[in-house]
Amino acid sequence: MKICQVVVATFLLLAVAAAVPPAVGAADHPGYAGMAGLAGPLPFGIGGDNVLRLADKLGLSDDQVTQINGILSAAQTANRPTRDQLKANEQAFEASYNPAQYDANAVTAYLAQQTPLLQQLVVSAFQAQAKVLAVLTPSQLAQFNQLRAQSGAGWQTGHGRH
Repeated sequence: MKICQVVVATFLLLAVAAAVPPAVGAADHPGYAGMAGLAGPLPFGIGGDNVLRLADKLGLSDDQVTQINGILSAAQTANRPTRDQLKANEQAFEASYNPAQYDANAVTAYLAQQTPLLQQLVVSAFQAQAKVLAVLTPSQLAQFNQLRAQSGAGWQTGHGRH
């Protein structure tokens, strides 16, 4: 693998890691099961957990909250094997890799192993996002998009959660 491919793969891993920060506020939502099996909100902060955080502002019915929780729970369950494989790969790599002696082949192999799994999780997250947003009425979706637009970059970085 050429060095530019390693750089691209590393960038992809870092971008995905930044897009899926640890869960914040999960305890605030008893039914919250993690977005599509990721540890936190969907990439770019457009997710079911954000919809649940705004349940009162959006006027979500109990049925809508139940549906969204079901979508999130199903996605988490479906993605558990992929997350477990990512973790197992990471642990195996950390156990065998000596960071004091850089080994480009080992790092490249690790990235090649992890990247497709991360891609699966991101695709699943966008699928779950579509399902969650489909639960909203047109007026709730418009209000959700308006709130997201008003909070700007803070929404995307996870710092502007309301």
